Amino acid sequence: MVYEVVDGQLVEVRGNKNHPMTRGTLCVKLKDYHDHHYNPDRVLYPLKRSGPKGSMEFERISWDEALDTIKTRWTEIIDTYGSQAIMPYSYLGNEGLVQGLTAGDAFFNKLGTTVNEKTFCASGSSTAWLLSVGPTGGVDPESFVHSKFIVIWACNSISTNLHHWPFVLEARKNGAKVVVIDTYRSRTAKAADWHICPKPGTDGALAMGIINAIVEGGLVDQTTSTTIRSASRI
Repeated sequence: MVYEVVDGQLVEVRGNKNHPMTRGTLCVKLKDYHDHHYNPDRVLYPLKRSGPKGSMEFERISWDEALDTIKTRWTEIIDTYGSQAIMPYSYLGNEGLVQGLTAGDAFFNKLGTTVNEKTFCASGSSTAWLLSVGPTGGVDPESFVHSKFIVIWACNSISTNLHHWPFVLEARKNGAKVVVIDTYRSRTAKAADWHICPKPGTDGALAMGIINAIVEGGLVDQTTSTTIRSASRI
């Protein structure tokens, strides 16, 4: 990213045009980051709710009072339900990545709280990937430009993976065909050469059918397939 600072104040955040992947484009979370940084509603000190839930009524308190309040409440929870009733959560961006994702781990381990994988949105998909494909990573976005046939399955790439889509467009200019498999007509599906719209819950059957056609057609690398997990059940 490129930051523009005038008189000690951040005035603009933009993408780096020289970056080989992002090519000067930022996602919507970052393109207005300078406005977030100076937002008057940004939380800079401890606040305690002073009205009913949902009233958005808060009062400023000291750090000592905040720590005392947390200590009192946690002690009550641990005495009543046990330490695992407390579950710490941190993840990307300001929620943990800036602090190394391990912020507070030693403290919470000592306290005996519930342990989580932190990446609630990714741990499930990562586990599924490892069980079905193994430790091999996916294709890097830059390599898509060399593809002749691209299948985008259950992903609205234009809206959720904007750095990937330009490489798909470049591949299309080179003659590639783009197929989107999704249960609704997303922006990406509308832009594809072919949108396959299966009924919700039938993706697995479609995937197995495709695999069967590849195997029956003799298009699979038999040597490689023997090293893939679960290949014997296909």
